[in-house]
Amino acid sequence: MKILVLNYEYPPLGGGAGVITQNIAERMAELGHQVTVITTWFHGEEETEKRGNLTIIRLKSKRQHTHKSSVSEMLSWIKYSNSFLNNYCRKETFDMCFANFAIPGGIVAINLKRKFGLKYTIISHGHDIPWRFPKQMRFFHMATYFRIKKICIESEANFMQTAEMMQNINKFLGKNYAYKNVLIPNGMDINLFKPDYSKRNNKFKIVYTGRLVEQKDPLTFLNAIKLYARKNRDLEVCILGDGVLLGKMKEFVNADKLNDIIKFYGWVSKPEMVKQYQSAHVSVVTSVFEGMSISVLESLACGCFLISTPIDGINEVITSGENGVIVDFHSAEDIAHQLDSYYNERFLKNYTIPEPVMSKLITRYDWNNIVPQYEKVFKNIVGA
Repeated sequence: MKILVLNYEYPPLGGGAGVITQNIAERMAELGHQVTVITTWFHGEEETEKRGNLTIIRLKSKRQHTHKSSVSEMLSWIKYSNSFLNNYCRKETFDMCFANFAIPGGIVAINLKRKFGLKYTIISHGHDIPWRFPKQMRFFHMATYFRIKKICIESEANFMQTAEMMQNINKFLGKNYAYKNVLIPNGMDINLFKPDYSKRNNKFKIVYTGRLVEQKDPLTFLNAIKLYARKNRDLEVCILGDGVLLGKMKEFVNADKLNDIIKFYGWVSKPEMVKQYQSAHVSVVTSVFEGMSISVLESLACGCFLISTPIDGINEVITSGENGVIVDFHSAEDIAHQLDSYYNERFLKNYTIPEPVMSKLITRYDWNNIVPQYEKVFKNIVGA
């Protein structure tokens, strides 16, 4: 198959959605399909990159930051993508299009369908389908409600990553279109993300990963560390990521004299992230909303014990008490209590995740088992 992939974020840009796109695109290419990715150019990146069956085309738009994109920047990507593909698709033909997000990817995909008859699918990453994440996305969803619905109805398939996302889109589109919605979870690179307990030392290490934005609620995490540090300051806290709340978080750390405990690393490479996960005992997630978190899967695969809020899909990956626990939203006290519990009941006893729990997780979420599920649907769509 010749597959056109659309995502305004692709590594090194963005977060989990870009990583998901990269893994699906690369593995579809490894399976022998011709894959072309249309994404956004950023400083230091090649405009066109070709590796075997995979071609990556990065279009210059108004993107200013690696970790975030404004609405105007997304609109500029839509504009440049439409202009580029209107010419490109006259020379290059594709069997189908795989668009990330109903908006912006779906807008470009539906335009290609109307002009060239190109079939397309949508993959949602959580917040793009009304009414998930209602507080932050309310006005955007109100303004784009009917357009999103049209895009999802005209697609050949809408891929969701969790049962909660499936329930939401089934309700959004109605029972007449529920057959279009397909549940396929996210995956992880099990050859890269795996335990290595020899990297741990005698200090209790906690890792926090992700964009430092309101959705992730990182200030609750800092408050939890502040509470726990009253009992135990013999710990190391690593924050991997960047975002608009970084300055406020650093002010918090300075004001509460936590500089000796908490270190900010910014965005790190994959090898460095693996090293941080493997040397950590606990990973903490305080998000108020996620699709299906890639960082959750990757930290669990490296043997971290997970303390997480009840985000979408979390019940599917946590075996309660064995590889993680679930805490209330916005509850620094609950997180601090669970850190104290882990330290006394597990850390002091050199606890590691039971092998059956790890094996179950790795088997289910290995990208090599996930991507063939996409391939099967794609083949049905194009009649291959």
